[in-house]
Amino acid sequence: MASQFRIHPSVGFARVGNSPQYLLEPQTMAGVPQGAGVDQTGGLPIVPGTESQTVVASQLRDDQDRLKRQASRFKLFAYPVQENETYPMGEQGVEVHVGDTVDGKKVREILWSVHLANKKANWYKVPTEKGVMAYLDGATPEIRNPACKGDKNDGSHSGINDPYRLNRLVIDPGPRAISSTADTAVAFDRQTPASIVKDAGIQQLDLYNKRFPGDNGEDIYYPQDTLDSLGELQTDEHGRLIVTGGYGRTAALLIDGKPAPLEDDTNNDGWFDDCADGPVTATVVFDDGTTLSAAQGAWVVATDPAFAPQITNSVTLWDDLFDVWVRHLDLRPDIFKRAPADPDDDGFQDGFKPSFDTHISPVLRSADLHRWATNLNELGITNHKITAAITPSTNPHESVLGGMSAIRDPAHKNPAIGQSLMPLSMGDAGHDFLSLRRTQYFFLRQWSVGKAIETPDSTLNEGETLDKTVLFNCQGGRLSPGIELSICGRDPAIWVTDWRTSGGGPFRVKHKPLNYTAGSTSGDPLLTGGYVPDFKNNPETNQTPVSAIQNGAGLEPGDLSKFMALPWHTDYNSCATHPADNGILYWSWPAQRPVAVYLASEVTSPDVLPEQRWSVRGKGAEESTVPREQGRFAPMAPIVNRWQDIGIVVQATAIDDNRNYDPHSYLEVASLMGDTSQPVAPWPTKSDPD
Repeated sequence: MASQFRIHPSVGFARVGNSPQYLLEPQTMAGVPQGAGVDQTGGLPIVPGTESQTVVASQLRDDQDRLKRQASRFKLFAYPVQENETYPMGEQGVEVHVGDTVDGKKVREILWSVHLANKKANWYKVPTEKGVMAYLDGATPEIRNPACKGDKNDGSHSGINDPYRLNRLVIDPGPRAISSTADTAVAFDRQTPASIVKDAGIQQLDLYNKRFPGDNGEDIYYPQDTLDSLGELQTDEHGRLIVTGGYGRTAALLIDGKPAPLEDDTNNDGWFDDCADGPVTATVVFDDGTTLSAAQGAWVVATDPAFAPQITNSVTLWDDLFDVWVRHLDLRPDIFKRAPADPDDDGFQDGFKPSFDTHISPVLRSADLHRWATNLNELGITNHKITAAITPSTNPHESVLGGMSAIRDPAHKNPAIGQSLMPLSMGDAGHDFLSLRRTQYFFLRQWSVGKAIETPDSTLNEGETLDKTVLFNCQGGRLSPGIELSICGRDPAIWVTDWRTSGGGPFRVKHKPLNYTAGSTSGDPLLTGGYVPDFKNNPETNQTPVSAIQNGAGLEPGDLSKFMALPWHTDYNSCATHPADNGILYWSWPAQRPVAVYLASEVTSPDVLPEQRWSVRGKGAEESTVPREQGRFAPMAPIVNRWQDIGIVVQATAIDDNRNYDPHSYLEVASLMGDTSQPVAPWPTKSDPD
């Protein structure tokens, strides 16, 4: 039977750090127990050069105390060609290494190609109050950097596709190609030539129109080092691709000798950062000189660090995207299939029996894990412990959840309903409180009426497991704008929708073909403003896919990360707690942005936890007496210099300082934030002391 190739993970996430060294993306799901009798849970990064050896606390920083970056490792798998596939595929897919034989031919090398770009400064402002509704029926939010316009003098902006803006606001080092036989890294910087895979080799693009801040003669301020790279590519001994992102650097235009102001949580004109994203492709070269490329490419996103890698979100990015794929892209008809003639049919299949371990337990476990990154009070901690202790044999209505009575219904039309319901986190734009995704809620609803089973859900193969694991370790739910991916992920139109017959399977971002050999050699930018959502209905409630990519062409490099905050540092800084209508502060993304932590250095006994401290603390972060301003820098300028000093919350089993800890505790290590003088008051906390 003929084979076809696929890259896994389908979407990978590299994370910035200020060290040239790196760790590998986790290969286990955050907070998930790693086996019977094993205390350690999943989510820890991997030691480079190993298959699955997880890091310990002393390996998170280099010998100069710089925070190591986290690289995304892509693998190539061979699958049998199928005319019409289902998901999961079952026991199919074998990883391909250099030297392996596929369909009777020996693999000589694997040629990888990646194109990273950052379009944030040329994009629209984050619509924190409207979310997806800001893109309804062709509407768009206000544009960033409206003063940057070409020959127009009528006071209007010239649009995201104006070459003048593209040349000044888009960071684009061009594509890079690398062979599995390469022994050096290939950088996304000014000096390294752009290159692509061409036939059975690599073609250099000497005339590619690269762009970095300041290339047009602007005066630039750099809080740290020069922003002149978006990362590197390299390969390992098996021919796998390793993508490292940038160094967390920022840049700002100098205006009258002063940096552009840094005053907004998500939209700061005149600023740049080195987050990025783009397509990943692979071509196998056989010994006979023939080639075969992966049926569909993957995508990589370079984003914020993971400061609590083993704490899982109540709504993970996997939950968010799985919900989109189930409800809009026919991923699992056994879970969801709407009756076309019945407008009142919600589509969820009453006969489906969710797996307690696969579908129910992760939500319950996340409630308990969040207490290690929030200032939850003792009653809350006790109840969350009880929640995590629910087993398949527990009667749902006799549990602390009271069936579904403690869970917020995502279909409720009042976004402020249930201020004491779970999850206790802030919601999306337009919603005070976070709700589970509809598919998650359906699983819990089925469990509450006795329809859950103990056996695992349909088994994922190795590649599918890698896809899920990577997304599971990212934040979903509150995408205002989010950490790794924003509201664009909920648009069915960005995904390869013919996944059953495309050869690539599900969860593939649709690539826009780019003509590298003909384009970007005359000084004009190759990349455009790119994908713009065009929602026809609210995708939270609609019954059909609701957006269309312009010309149906797909996404360009930079089209996912452009929806995020600019720079990301200010959003991270601000999203500790936020006030709701009841005046009480609630947490934003505690699994990705720890708010209150227990310092390992302050633990004196495994049976007694110390007082909690702010994760972001020290000079400039503890001067306010107003609770809603604590645990962050105010003003926010110091965060662009001190983000790398934030500590990392890890399970005590990964702390290698020879001290005695409770193995089930999650403690902060490797912080350089300094002063710990201010303990954190237990929740609930009012937004204002008056």
